[in-house]
Amino acid sequence: MKHAIKAYWDKASAIGDMQMFKSLQFSEERILLEQLRLVMGNFRSTLPVILLPPLLYWALSNPSNANALAWWCVATVLSNLNFQIYAMRKLASPLALAHARPIAFTLTALNLIEGLLWGLLPWFVMGTADSAGLVLVCAVFAGMLGGGVATQSPVPLLFVVFATPQAVMIGAKLWFLSGSSYQILTLGIGLYFITLIGQAYNSARATRSAIEVRFELADSHAKLRAIEYKQTLEQERQRLMQDMHDGLGSSLISALRVVEHKKMDAYELAEVLKGCIDDLKLAIDSLEPVDDNLLLLLATLRFRLGPRLENTGIRLIWQVEKIPALSWLDPKSALHILRILQEAFANIIKHTHATEVRVATFAEGKDVVVTVSDNGPGFDLEQALKSGGKGLSGQRSRAAALGGEVNWHAGTHGTCLSLRLPIVRPA
Repeated sequence: MKHAIKAYWDKASAIGDMQMFKSLQFSEERILLEQLRLVMGNFRSTLPVILLPPLLYWALSNPSNANALAWWCVATVLSNLNFQIYAMRKLASPLALAHARPIAFTLTALNLIEGLLWGLLPWFVMGTADSAGLVLVCAVFAGMLGGGVATQSPVPLLFVVFATPQAVMIGAKLWFLSGSSYQILTLGIGLYFITLIGQAYNSARATRSAIEVRFELADSHAKLRAIEYKQTLEQERQRLMQDMHDGLGSSLISALRVVEHKKMDAYELAEVLKGCIDDLKLAIDSLEPVDDNLLLLLATLRFRLGPRLENTGIRLIWQVEKIPALSWLDPKSALHILRILQEAFANIIKHTHATEVRVATFAEGKDVVVTVSDNGPGFDLEQALKSGGKGLSGQRSRAAALGGEVNWHAGTHGTCLSLRLPIVRPA
């Protein structure tokens, strides 16, 4: 039993020593870079510490230590300033992964210098100062090591090289002072130092775990975005193929059959081909990024169909106003809107004797409204719907797919198509 307990203790100690040793090694570059950002960010908040050396010089100097303490004060202030400037400069510039280890080695060297300087303080003061000065030095030592745990523990090696010289040098100075109370104080400092090392190790482990979780989440999000992007591309490809099959493909097949049976003259064929070309251009235009800007989409439609209206003697009047953004406007929705308006323009060109077309936009309540009106003689809406025309019913179904609606107002002074779209579309 005794041997089993001893073996277990030796194994646990070996594992603990290995973990402690590993904690003193630098992490992989991307984790180390985040740890260094934390350390340098923490160190910037300790700028008031730069006032501590002059205060200690004022409180502890006497004729026997004034010169040495003055040089120590200047060196410590310059060392701290150098650390502050280095940290601020590095945080202000972009840090690449290749910079991680050089920065870590530089900070290790700066921390070692800082620790050695603070470790020299007891040698200049103890033995020449009174008991109050001794208490002050011990309090400063405790505060510096406690602050080091808070600021430098994300990279344990930085705290170790900062704290070890101080603990060794103040412990050695106290040990060589006459009196058993100083030796007991030395043992207390050693226990305090060991406790701080354990706290630094635990803090570093928690910090590293948090950084690793953040990177895992970022990697997962990146993978999900990549999968979503691929799915979106596939959906858009299928949608575009379906639209081209239903729109452009059916128009070309119909035109081909009519031409084969010689039931269409050259002018009618040209009109069908122009419609096919417009249909193809609109399908391509729907893939252009318009974000949430409906006016940009309408400008694309004006660029495509404006010349056709002018060639048929129809004047286009553009009266669009600034309207709210439509956050749901994606390529699929954009194509629905373009198809609705394309059908409206096609009906005006084919079935009316209009001389002008007016396009207007405005916001009304929770909706955005797009109107296309002409000055033709108008038509009977009910009769057109009963006659089985697919254009009007197609416009209605497309508007419904967008969460909106389309209406017509026909009279003796022309016809007005009104497309109403929600500003915020329910999920």
